[in-house]
Amino acid sequence: MGAVLNQTTAQEFSEEQIALGTNFLLVGSDAFLIDSVVDRIRISLRQQNEVDLVIIYGDEIKSAQLLDLLDAYSVFSNAKLILLRNAEALKKKELDTLADYIKQPADIQTLVLVAEKTDLKFTAWKTIREKCVLVACDPPRFAGQIRPWLDGQLQRLGKSMTPAASETFISRIELDYANASNELQKLVLLTLDRPQITEQDVLRCIGTSRVGTLIDFYRALGSRQTRSAMDLLQRMLSSDWETLQVFFQISRFYQIIYRILLLKKDHISPAEIVRSHLGELFATQKQEFVNFTNNYSLPEVREIFGILLETDARIKLTAAEGNILLSLCLLKALKQ
Repeated sequence: MGAVLNQTTAQEFSEEQIALGTNFLLVGSDAFLIDSVVDRIRISLRQQNEVDLVIIYGDEIKSAQLLDLLDAYSVFSNAKLILLRNAEALKKKELDTLADYIKQPADIQTLVLVAEKTDLKFTAWKTIREKCVLVACDPPRFAGQIRPWLDGQLQRLGKSMTPAASETFISRIELDYANASNELQKLVLLTLDRPQITEQDVLRCIGTSRVGTLIDFYRALGSRQTRSAMDLLQRMLSSDWETLQVFFQISRFYQIIYRILLLKKDHISPAEIVRSHLGELFATQKQEFVNFTNNYSLPEVREIFGILLETDARIKLTAAEGNILLSLCLLKALKQ
């Protein structure tokens, strides 16, 4: 099969691009977008052919195993969909093996490579990028990037939104495709057979920008912006947040920061921390939290834990207002 010279984004990716023998390179750090593209490829190929799915990992596979797996003419082989995750971890020998195959791929199997990034200093990566359909799977960097994704999802679901509903939806969701998808599914269930989603539907389903406020609060703590953190604290307390709920989120933030700092101390790379050690965070938040640790040290966070313990006791044992106690807690923590 000839080379497929094409480049697209996950939002623009079309089933028309999917065929057995076509190979794909998914590049980026948004796990939700990556999984959505992989699922569409898998479902489409299985509708067209009886395809066996094989999953391998770039930090585990060796060249000899890779050669055996890519041998499409083995008497034991059927049509295959080979999913190679963590492709950025492939060593040079394995990369060269892969590039040699990509130059003349078999037309009875499809290879999907998933990499956070590719190093174009290697000729093999240049070859792979040239011969595969390249799909960018980057997280949204600003709210406006959610709009093309939203338009595409609505079209697939047979729904539409009024302009006001679309603006309200984008302004109230977290800057994260996975979260946006969850909220959109709620709206679909809420509106049932009604084809158009209104602003009232969005307000009823999503309500206030609670999640967005929390993410902004984390960012203020991470960058040690005292004024922003205090403003966001007051915003949460003036809505439906209880004192202990806010305190829990502050504690959770510093527990994650402390764990990342310990991993760094053990010489675990930031990329490995993002890939394997922050499962409780959204994919788009993982790198942010790693970056936050540049503003903290282990001794500082240990001091902050002392402040948190003191605040916890005061919240439970004194009659002082939670607003005051949490404000004092943040002022002490961010000045460490």
